[in-house]
Amino acid sequence: MKNYCLVLAVIALLLAPSLGNAAQFSVVGPRALGMGGASVAAVNDSTAVYWNPAALANFRKVDIRIPASVAMRDYMGLSNNWDTIQSIYDTPPASWTPETADQLKQLLLEFNRPDAVTNVDVSGGLLVSFPVSSSGLAFSALGIGYGEIFPTVDTLHMNTSNPTAISDGIAYNNSAVTAVGLVLSEPAISFATSLGSHFLVGVNAKMIYASSFLYSDSIRTGDYDNFIDNMTNTETKSHKGSVDAGILFKPVDSLDVGVVGRYLNSPSFPIAGTVAVQSDTTGDVSLAPSAAREIELKPQYRAGIAWRPLDNLTLSADYDLSKNKSFTETTEDQTVAGGVELTMFSEILSLRAGAYKNTANDLSNIVYTAGLGLRIFAFRLDLAGAYDFKEQEAQASASLALRF
Repeated sequence: MKNYCLVLAVIALLLAPSLGNAAQFSVVGPRALGMGGASVAAVNDSTAVYWNPAALANFRKVDIRIPASVAMRDYMGLSNNWDTIQSIYDTPPASWTPETADQLKQLLLEFNRPDAVTNVDVSGGLLVSFPVSSSGLAFSALGIGYGEIFPTVDTLHMNTSNPTAISDGIAYNNSAVTAVGLVLSEPAISFATSLGSHFLVGVNAKMIYASSFLYSDSIRTGDYDNFIDNMTNTETKSHKGSVDAGILFKPVDSLDVGVVGRYLNSPSFPIAGTVAVQSDTTGDVSLAPSAAREIELKPQYRAGIAWRPLDNLTLSADYDLSKNKSFTETTEDQTVAGGVELTMFSEILSLRAGAYKNTANDLSNIVYTAGLGLRIFAFRLDLAGAYDFKEQEAQASASLALRF
């Protein structure tokens, strides 16, 4: 009966269309991050509950792990630019020079780009997996948070020749910034087993406890620090069940090919707060309470391959099968990732490197990653980081684990 249910989940995964409007596929765990975020087929620990639950039946050890990760992508320099704008508005407009008004206009126009967005995702939790006969079982409590901040620019009040004109002067510009956030706590039970000698399948059954946030504030009268504090006061709580499924194909011992689907039932969660609204006719911006709405997590699909030409060397690559739009549909993400891991001295030391790129955005940078792992008897410490060297994207991850 268990195998029958697993087969149904896998069929649903294979037949699912390539959908968008999902949150970006986060990189959970430092081993994955060190290898460029390519872990669907390469995962070999309890983070398989995220990357590919089928892999739980692919390793035969108990794994107790506490991972934590954070990622930041800032394509508009929000904090620094907002501080500069605020310092201009702190000066009486009547004393502005023409250069000051022009500088303010340029800063606001920098926000008026389709890719002017800042997003962040964080993850952490407790994961426990163990073998059961030829299968694998896991219990996990994984937390994942997604956040996005984007501007709405007032194009009416842009007059710099007469900045104090009430009708259109830039001293009265009403541009605003909006934050959308979703924090998910996902307690789950995972099961994986083999279907013959070459196929492994696995599923997660989980309850998602969600906290959503929605807040907008004026760039002219607000400030960045209070903006973040006020956003947390708009929390809306809800919960929904969801299912993930994964497949792992092993044509030979040294090669794994995997596919994973997350949030297969497209769970949605209510969200409420304040939003920035731009007039279609004038371009002016105002703040208003949002209408009743929901934020939907559409399925995420990713495929991966892992090759071990040597016992201590792993090469891996992943690719998003779906274009995952942000919550506000202002950005798209479809990542290609690749990495390598070299283990030495019976895994006492592991060295990792990789890179990834969002292929859905021609302006995105290649992000380079590196990491290391240390083993002392059953205790393991892993660290990793990522950076694009353009001051736009960075990630960091760490985990502590017992494996025996």
